[in-house]
Amino acid sequence: MASRALKLYVAATCPFCHRVEIVAREKALAYERVLVGLREEMPQWYKEINPRETVPTLEVGGTEKRLVFESMLIAQYLDNIGAPAAALMGATAAQRHQIEFFVSQVGEFIGAAHRLLGDPLSGEKRKAVDDNAAYVDGLLAANQTTGPYYCDDTFTMADVALVPFLVRLKPALMYYAGYDVFCKAPRMKVLWAAAAKRASVRETLPMAEQCVGNYRHLVPENAPMMGANGGYVLYSNRLCPFADRARLACELRRLKVYTVEVPLRPQPEWYRYINPRETVPALFTPCGEAIHESQLIAQYIDCVATEGVALVPRGDTQEEYEVGFFVDNTSNFAGALFSWFRGGGEDAKAELEWAAGELEKHLAQHPFGQGPFFGGKRMNAGDVALLPFLVRAKALLPELSGKMDLFAKFPLLNGLAEAGMATPEAKAVFCTLEEYRAHYQRLQQRAPEA
Repeated sequence: MASRALKLYVAATCPFCHRVEIVAREKALAYERVLVGLREEMPQWYKEINPRETVPTLEVGGTEKRLVFESMLIAQYLDNIGAPAAALMGATAAQRHQIEFFVSQVGEFIGAAHRLLGDPLSGEKRKAVDDNAAYVDGLLAANQTTGPYYCDDTFTMADVALVPFLVRLKPALMYYAGYDVFCKAPRMKVLWAAAAKRASVRETLPMAEQCVGNYRHLVPENAPMMGANGGYVLYSNRLCPFADRARLACELRRLKVYTVEVPLRPQPEWYRYINPRETVPALFTPCGEAIHESQLIAQYIDCVATEGVALVPRGDTQEEYEVGFFVDNTSNFAGALFSWFRGGGEDAKAELEWAAGELEKHLAQHPFGQGPFFGGKRMNAGDVALLPFLVRAKALLPELSGKMDLFAKFPLLNGLAEAGMATPEAKAVFCTLEEYRAHYQRLQQRAPEA
């Protein structure tokens, strides 16, 4: 039977199809691969072959052509015709039972994950995935001695049933729901990592971007990230200086992102699911990666962007240090600035003047050449880190902070602020100074209520 011609009708990113292709590779079976569109893209000729309108379908050639439907049945069929026969179903009757039982149990976990994608901001559906993932992880724990697979070092049909979904749900659930599919399932994570290195899985694996796209049809169009259409999603707030860092880096490096405006006070309940840290900015990539912390996001953007001028001079140890040291001093300045605005008194004022002085001294050294910016004639990562806070200082000093005129004392900081605000990139990011003043006054009015 193994010599008969095999034709597999598959969809490029379908996890059910991935199951049968993994088995075909594991059993070294040659087959003709025919790609079929899904849903409205499914051709009529395929519907005539498979009236169920599902993929995959196996066509077995010979004197009498035969069609085999349903992914696990096809997988077992291929396992039976490839030598050694039925090897993926275990070496003993007891092991076969264990594998069959595990396969019968993973469906509810997969279904729960799909239901979460259909309602990605639902706490109830998130808990259902938690519970089902923990249950499957418990089944792994009960059967394993050493791992990484269900039958320890032997890759079996139990792993085949689960792995195609893990490799897709990992990026898709993070992108659409901010959910780590392994958060309740450490053994599943080990299994996934080991399987991803196998040739049968690695050579048939779609890209992470395709995995995200594969599940788009399940997600409601009104979900916050759907406007990105699978691209970069930046959760931001236009009044937050930390979020401005990420947006400014995007403008300078010309990286297209879809921005979701997240109110800060009060913050919407759904955002804690997307980002349990409940901070902005947060960047989600087309590969389903979550990037946190404003300066780290700016650095990530600088690494992946292909347009504009690099914000960090990679490869030059001294120049990288200069940027890092300036950014570190910027953190001191930002902290002192907020302390002063919150009425920190003379100690906060002294801290702010010290931090501003450290930045002024570094600017005076012109480590990247003459110009108004720390980066010389153009902004670099140091300017991206600092400018949002200088803009706030411009808005609030001296009128709203005890007549403290910081910029009169530190002319290089003033020059950086003025030159930065005049750039088209900054104009695309920052609000007007009047808007920042009004926002600050609203915060002051709320302060006694806190």
